Amino acid sequence: MKLGLIGNPLGHSWSPQIHKFLINEDYELWPLEESQLDDFFMRRDFDGINVTIPYKKTVIRFLDEIDEVAERMQAVNCIVNENGKLKGYNTDYIGLKDMLLKHEVDPENGTVAILGTGGASKAAVEVCNQLNWKYQLVSRNKTEECITYDELYQSEEDFSIIINATPVGMFPDVEKTPVNIRRFTKLSHVVDIVANPVTTRLMFEAKINGIKALGGLEMLVSQAKAADELFTGNKYPDSLVDECVEHLLRERRNIVLIGMPSSGKSTVGKKLAREMKRKYIDMDREIVNRIGMSIADYFAQYGEQAFRDVESQVCKNLRNKMGLVIATGGGVIKREENMMNLAYNGYIVWLDRYVGNLVATKSRPLSQNREEIYKLYYERKDLYLKYSDVRVKNNGKFYYAAERIRRLLGE
Repeated sequence: MKLGLIGNPLGHSWSPQIHKFLINEDYELWPLEESQLDDFFMRRDFDGINVTIPYKKTVIRFLDEIDEVAERMQAVNCIVNENGKLKGYNTDYIGLKDMLLKHEVDPENGTVAILGTGGASKAAVEVCNQLNWKYQLVSRNKTEECITYDELYQSEEDFSIIINATPVGMFPDVEKTPVNIRRFTKLSHVVDIVANPVTTRLMFEAKINGIKALGGLEMLVSQAKAADELFTGNKYPDSLVDECVEHLLRERRNIVLIGMPSSGKSTVGKKLAREMKRKYIDMDREIVNRIGMSIADYFAQYGEQAFRDVESQVCKNLRNKMGLVIATGGGVIKREENMMNLAYNGYIVWLDRYVGNLVATKSRPLSQNREEIYKLYYERKDLYLKYSDVRVKNNGKFYYAAERIRRLLGE
């Protein structure tokens, strides 16, 4: 079959890997300018295509037939070539709906804020209508249907769920976020349709503020399964979605080890890297290479602030890397920006060792004796907990902790 994706830009797309996993078919990326659409659809040289921004509405004029739901939404993300006739569908809403129901998301008595007015927001509206959820569209410009972001903040207590249906926060502009999540007091869930990075800044900020966050990767795979069923005429098990998501995460997501000095991050990290055939990064070593001296000497000469600045730059340099095992320094959690950069494509593991088993050493500027070790642990433990995806205790043989992490990752 000749399958692919049209849109512009497409540099962030995971689609080829997803469809290859789901149906073992090659899948191409066709980045098109709008001026190229007429020729592309005139040739009809494909069996099926997916459509992404900014063409989900534009492509409707090229269709011979359109599915009832897609017509109601006025957004098409899937086109099947049926013996020369083009029929359009929308599977975005299927992917979103399946994800929300699977994770038991429910606004209860609150309202869903849908950010954006493009094709993805139409999927969110369709889902809310099908589930009988109250919703409100939010846009930069006020219209009869949309409130502004300022109005959203003014009535923030009315909203229990935010769905980001904008591309804000998508790679490479990962530092952006569509709203300030800290201004909301009643949210139970944040749902971000952006799939790359795995954890957007919006999701990260929701998580550290105690709000459940769902990302776009699972939705992307779920809607791809629905599209593949249209392309092939076959039905695939729902379990294939989880299998595909786990496959993609194992391939791309970093394993980031945080924890106290001497908690075993380097030892466990090296073992994980060997067994999982990943590159190992020791952040302290990266910093030493950058500063050209030992960390203790740098502390003594320039102070902790200068060291933390270098550490932050190293974290930023790592944020778009994938498939690594990263052992961090014990104080990396002291700056939120560090953890945000490490979380974009990272699974954060707190390697927690009983404080009585931690070792003081002169090579570590802030933990040179037992008193400093205890003081640091109780100062930092809440931050380790706040930023981690999972806490793994490392009080026995180091390979037990490594094995536990591998099991958590589905290895």
